[in-house]
Amino acid sequence: MCYNVVMELLTAFRRGGFSAPKNIFKSLSRAQKLSLLAIVSALVYAFAQIPVFSEYVFARGITRFLNFVIGKITGFFAISFYEWTAVALIIICPTLLGVLIVRLVRKKYSRAVQLLYKVAMFILWIFLLFAILYAPLYNRKSVFSAFGLERVSLTEENIYTAAEYYVEKLNILSEEVERDEEGNVVSPYTFSELGCIINEEYAKYEEGFFAPFCVQPKQVILSVPMSYLGITGIYFPFYAEANVNVNIPSCDLPVTMAHEIAHGKGVSSESEASVSALVICLSSEDTYLQYCGLMSAVSDLLYALPEESSKSLREKLRPEVLNEYRNVSEHYKKYDGLIDSISSFFNDLFLKANGVEGGIVSYSQTTEGLVSLYLKEYEKQES
Repeated sequence: MCYNVVMELLTAFRRGGFSAPKNIFKSLSRAQKLSLLAIVSALVYAFAQIPVFSEYVFARGITRFLNFVIGKITGFFAISFYEWTAVALIIICPTLLGVLIVRLVRKKYSRAVQLLYKVAMFILWIFLLFAILYAPLYNRKSVFSAFGLERVSLTEENIYTAAEYYVEKLNILSEEVERDEEGNVVSPYTFSELGCIINEEYAKYEEGFFAPFCVQPKQVILSVPMSYLGITGIYFPFYAEANVNVNIPSCDLPVTMAHEIAHGKGVSSESEASVSALVICLSSEDTYLQYCGLMSAVSDLLYALPEESSKSLREKLRPEVLNEYRNVSEHYKKYDGLIDSISSFFNDLFLKANGVEGGIVSYSQTTEGLVSLYLKEYEKQES
């Protein structure tokens, strides 16, 4: 059936241009339309899995262009379209389910089938858009090359050495940042200013890898509910929006923002977006960005080390740094619970469905990036 539909469309196109296939499409049955859209979506998704197509046809071509256009349109508005879409779906999905149940109970089967058809068509269109706007970016080359970093084999020794280096830098910078009455670092920038600075940092690296246009992050109004879901930020490709939860500690803001901007600049993988965010912050000459990057880097590396090694390095941290870590921990503990666990479960499934083998565990793969960056800095100092 699907083969016949495709052949009819191709024949009609040869005879009458674009108008003929359009008319034929309208005459297709629901099953045929669903099949055709499913085939197109599957083909696009399949091409997106081929590295050469992923990198040069999509990431640096079609996907980048569409993200630029969509981002320009949604960027005219300060509101986050993502969060209101999420709210709308929370209302619409139960409503549609209720309508379907009512139609089945009343034995209005044809109308129930019509509703299911519309829902199926909507899902397939969303899948097709995802296959164009985001899925290809999972298969492009690594950000390691864009940052001039070498892939390294992790050992306890090189992780400890890198952690020791970052602990020392963190202690030094901790004396240069401004703090509030609770001992937390204070951002010297507005949300918008910070976004511009981070975009400028990305522009310093490999030309062509990161999208050249500005990805301006958006503040999420419903940040507190977002915190209960365990989400600090989210990039929504359908609107080309880098959404940031502003209900997070100040020291986490630059790294989170740089992470979501990385997605907007062409990096789908969560682990590679995390590497990007940390490199951007740690390599910056801005004291606030460096300090926040170091807070995140030290935390990641200490977590990767055995307890005894981790403890010996924690004891070297200055009191004000340890105090801020405690404040950060207490902040996130307020939002732990069942909802956060459910959110993490579905996030893990999403990542694995897109070829990220480690799921949410892959976020810790940024350790390799931190060690590699340390080795690069060490070589510079030695030469």
